[in-house]
Amino acid sequence: MKKLMLTIVLLIVVQLCKAQSDTIYVTNSNQYHDYYKTYFKKVTFKIGGGVLLPQGDLKEYFGVSPLLELSLDFPVTKTKSLQLALQFVVPDQKQSFKYVRTLDTIQAKASFMFNPMLRFKKNLSQNVNSQFYLSLGIGASVIKTDARNPFYTGNKQEEEKYEVVTAFLMSPSIDYVKKFRNNEELTFSLGLNYAPYKVEGALQENIGAIGLTPRLLYSF
Repeated sequence: MKKLMLTIVLLIVVQLCKAQSDTIYVTNSNQYHDYYKTYFKKVTFKIGGGVLLPQGDLKEYFGVSPLLELSLDFPVTKTKSLQLALQFVVPDQKQSFKYVRTLDTIQAKASFMFNPMLRFKKNLSQNVNSQFYLSLGIGASVIKTDARNPFYTGNKQEEEKYEVVTAFLMSPSIDYVKKFRNNEELTFSLGLNYAPYKVEGALQENIGAIGLTPRLLYSF
């Protein structure tokens, strides 16, 4: 009896697989084009600026620094979206920090800061003219220093001319979006960047990890 039941089940599975393989969905390529065209109309590009406000130990090394942000928002559902964001910071450094290398230990200062991240966003309101978002960004915070890399030869593209410090970045934020005509939006955002810059082999002293990032963004 068990063998008979197994045989019947196998025959049903084979028939289902055969039926699926025989089914051909004919779709006009224009339909794909129209779908992607409609979807990308929903993708939002934002550009704006703000400041990095160091907190705790970090404000002993950095002052208030200007920030530029670029982002692309890809809708996933009616209330959820994914956002690719890039933050560029010109740090106002108050004092240098010790940078430990294999050959020596030097005093270094940050010349540039770059924060790429992926944000997971959720819309908490359904108002037509304004929206309120809660998001969590995950990425990296990269500090380019003014210290020359002693092993830099210029022969390889992946070689860094100057020493860098890279730390894991976590960035929650809240956004208030005001909508206007022609898909224009104005976003008031307050974020928190957490990046533990103390990395074994590079920065062994704790220079801090937390900074607030109030921003004003515009999309069109």
